[in-house]
Amino acid sequence: MQWETSQAVQGAGAEITLTPAGGVVPDTLAVLASHLLAPAPACAGSLRLSRSGGRIFSVWWSPRSDSTALLLSSVSNDSGRTWRQPATVDSTDHGTIGCARAAPSIAASVASGYVHVSYAMQAAEGPGLFFAHSMDGGITFHTPVPILYGERLGATSVAASGDLVVVAFEDPGSRTPRIGLALSATMGHIFENRVMPVSDDNSAATQPLVAVNGRHITVAWREWPLSSGPVVIRVRTGSLP
Repeated sequence: MQWETSQAVQGAGAEITLTPAGGVVPDTLAVLASHLLAPAPACAGSLRLSRSGGRIFSVWWSPRSDSTALLLSSVSNDSGRTWRQPATVDSTDHGTIGCARAAPSIAASVASGYVHVSYAMQAAEGPGLFFAHSMDGGITFHTPVPILYGERLGATSVAASGDLVVVAFEDPGSRTPRIGLALSATMGHIFENRVMPVSDDNSAATQPLVAVNGRHITVAWREWPLSSGPVVIRVRTGSLP
C-alpha cells in the first residue's frame, strides 16, 4: 500500500461519510437511519444503511434475552417504509453485554449485487473483527470469516470495488486507539493482507471510514490528540500496486 496524501479536515460534523472518490460529505443515510425503525428489535444506534440502485440495505444488532445479540440484515425497496423479512448475518455472539457494542458496517455493491458486512464481536474462540457477505442481494449470508482477533471491540467500516473489499477498523490489539486496514482481493472470501497502522502513533484514532474506487483507497478517522489540541477528521489516500 502506497500512501499519497494526508490531510486534516477541521470542524467536520458527527455524521459524515466518504464518497468513492474520497470526498468527505454529510452522511444522509446516517440521518435517515436515525428516523427509521428496523424490521426486528434493534439496539439503539446500531442500524446502518447502504444504498444500492433503488434499494436500501440495512444491518443492525438485535438483543437477545441472555444479553447476547443477533446480527440481522434486511432490504427495503421504498426508502425504508417497508422491509423484507430479516436475514441472519451472524448468530454466534457470546458477548453478554446487551446493546453496549459498536455498530456494524454495511456496503452494498450495485455492480456485483453483493452485500458486505463488517463488525466486532465476542465469538466462541474469542473477541475479534469479522466479515460476512451475501451473494444474492441480502437474502442469505455466507458463513462469517474472522479478520483479526484482539481484546478491543471497536468500530469498523467496509467498502468494495470489483473483487476488492477493504475493511477499516479500530485496532483490537492496540493500547492506544489506532486504525488499521484489512484487504481482500477475493470479494471477501479471505483477507490476504493487513495494513497497520494507518493512523499515526502520536494521537488516538477512532471511528474509521473507508472508500474504494478501483485500486484507490481513502481512509478517514476521528483523531484525538494525546496531549492537547482540537479533534479533527484525518483523511489519508493511497493506491494498491
